[in-house]
Amino acid sequence: MNLLWSQYSRCRPRLVLSFSLLLVGLAFVVSLFGPDSGLSLVALRAMGMEMTYAASAQAQFHHYSRYIQPFMYRPYYGNRPIVQRAVSFFDHDEPWYADDGVFVRYDGVTWRGDNSSVYDCTAHMSCYDGHNGYDMNFSFEPVLSAAAGTVIRAGWYNPLNHNSSFGLWVAINHGNGVITSYGHLSALLVRVGDRVGAQWQIGTSGTTGDSSGPHLHMSTYLEPDWAATDPFGWSGRSADPNPAPDYYLWVPHPTARTIVPYLGGNRAYPGATLVDDGGRGWSATGFWRASVYNTDFRGGLHYTFSSPGATSATATWRPVIPADGYYEVGAYIDDTHATSSWVPYTVYSANPFNPYGQIIHTIRVDTSHIGVFWGPFGTVDTGTRWISLGTYYFHRGTAGSVVMSNDTGEHGAEIAADAIEFVRTASW
Repeated sequence: MNLLWSQYSRCRPRLVLSFSLLLVGLAFVVSLFGPDSGLSLVALRAMGMEMTYAASAQAQFHHYSRYIQPFMYRPYYGNRPIVQRAVSFFDHDEPWYADDGVFVRYDGVTWRGDNSSVYDCTAHMSCYDGHNGYDMNFSFEPVLSAAAGTVIRAGWYNPLNHNSSFGLWVAINHGNGVITSYGHLSALLVRVGDRVGAQWQIGTSGTTGDSSGPHLHMSTYLEPDWAATDPFGWSGRSADPNPAPDYYLWVPHPTARTIVPYLGGNRAYPGATLVDDGGRGWSATGFWRASVYNTDFRGGLHYTFSSPGATSATATWRPVIPADGYYEVGAYIDDTHATSSWVPYTVYSANPFNPYGQIIHTIRVDTSHIGVFWGPFGTVDTGTRWISLGTYYFHRGTAGSVVMSNDTGEHGAEIAADAIEFVRTASW
């Protein structure tokens, strides 16, 4: 048994209400008023309840009749197949976090009893009841959109409890009846309403929400009820137990074309262009305090306090870029004086198609789930981390910059300014 993957693949949103009588009652109300009445599963989830109206499942899913062509790409850089990165499968038997002691994989292989819990069902894989997606062994690395679409969710799944459900998450409507979602993120690169292309970076993975360690939870849903579906389809010999249809949705060549350096560790990337707080290229406005600790980058950082209304302090990193090109930008997140869950980093980069143009992009980073913190399953220690802020085009020289502010909307949170790195990317 590999307890590491078993532990890290736990991402079950906790049920607020799970009484069978209430489930049946809600199922009756939804079926009575119809899926478009506002009492759909989406509305229930919005109230923080992972529930299902299984009693009327067949009546609700009859409209999923048309075949959906493969359209999805891998949500990460590199050429490793998803099955090699997955640490937890989709459960075709009641994929709404039902705990009935039965787990059915996409090929029909079934586990029962204790083997369908959070423990290993096969080497390095976790099969726990009712899982509505795939967990992948991401450790603070870029998360890419599986396909083009419109961002319909971007923020905290539960703004009142950041250890709940998917934590910091993104959901994308792909315009073909399919929605994909990406949970437990540490950074958001998109906002609601943004249009994204296939394999654009939408965030950075992390361990926010109902998670015991760094990983990515990815789910695929069918409109309009957010019915969970398996993008690997169904190849079992018997009938698919999932009441929603399952189609194989991956394109034949789903690999990203770009090679982006992995910045998710706790050391600067070799050869990176670095700007450290207090050093050349760094400046600040407002009130900042200096701090010295052995886990800080080069032994020190500056910190300030969050502002609930307007910006009262900023930090700016202005690198000396050695050559025109695309650079992956990373922020060093400390395990001291970094408690904010909504830190804005704004990247000022060049427009590769206009020599005089500038592109301004703001990223939101959660620093409260990095280092040592109390999670839903106990104490978690990720250590300090470099967090990817995305890939941007910079001209040679000092025209580009990264600016962080304390305008987080929070009261009393600490915001740490440490190092920023810029790493040149390459293509296949």
